[in-house]
Amino acid sequence: MQFSIEVTPKADISKLPKSVKEVSITFLPGADPRDVVAQAVRLRREGFEPIPHVPARSMGDRLELYQFITQLKEAAQIRQVLLVGGSREPIGTYRSTLELLETGVFHGLRIGVAGHPEGMPQLDESECDRILALKNQYARDTGTEMFIVTQWSLEVVVIQRWLDRIQPFNQLPIYLGIPGPTSPAALLKFARICGVKTSLLGLRHQSARLGQLLTVQTPDYLVDAFSDGPRPALEGHRIDQFHIFTFGGIQRTQEWLASRQVSTLTSV
Repeated sequence: MQFSIEVTPKADISKLPKSVKEVSITFLPGADPRDVVAQAVRLRREGFEPIPHVPARSMGDRLELYQFITQLKEAAQIRQVLLVGGSREPIGTYRSTLELLETGVFHGLRIGVAGHPEGMPQLDESECDRILALKNQYARDTGTEMFIVTQWSLEVVVIQRWLDRIQPFNQLPIYLGIPGPTSPAALLKFARICGVKTSLLGLRHQSARLGQLLTVQTPDYLVDAFSDGPRPALEGHRIDQFHIFTFGGIQRTQEWLASRQVSTLTSV
């Protein structure tokens, strides 16, 4: 099973595990696009495949979007992007990733779009599914190579239900978001920020057992549930890759991936 990883524009990438090839770069509200470009250049130089985020509601207009993508192509030879909604309120022309797709600016690139097993604060479940179905339709109609990167989740049952719902229409590869090894206290913090409601409730329940707040939690149970490795994948639910959010730091994720690789080799 393959893994991709997510980093910030100014993260130290010297400790990134070499077993990972694809590295996405966040573009949070208020960030400088030049920092995203610079990180993409560093990743390319180190032999990684950079996947910069393109936040719809943080783009001013088509010219700004075009210049950003052109800089990424020329400086970092990007082949992929990940389109996200971005900030709550648009600062310019675009309100959604569907509007970004319609610009034609991403022609020739492999395009990632977001998946939401735990839903979104501003959209209900059916609307999230409808939008994802439209992105599938866009891929079919235009012949564009696309893939899904999901928000992170801790709940196997919630992920299963989402996979069940999208299975009738989804034809895009799925990169399942998982948190890298970190403490429940850190996960609780990021669950509040990211709006993963079901995982947040579970973490609140866990935080009542104070001793566990000092332990490091790993995503092994998620990988085991949905991988094609030593344990069988859940019936009918194909995950193409795992996408790691490094809340506990790159070093800790590197150590976990190394131990996971050793464990896999010894079990064969």
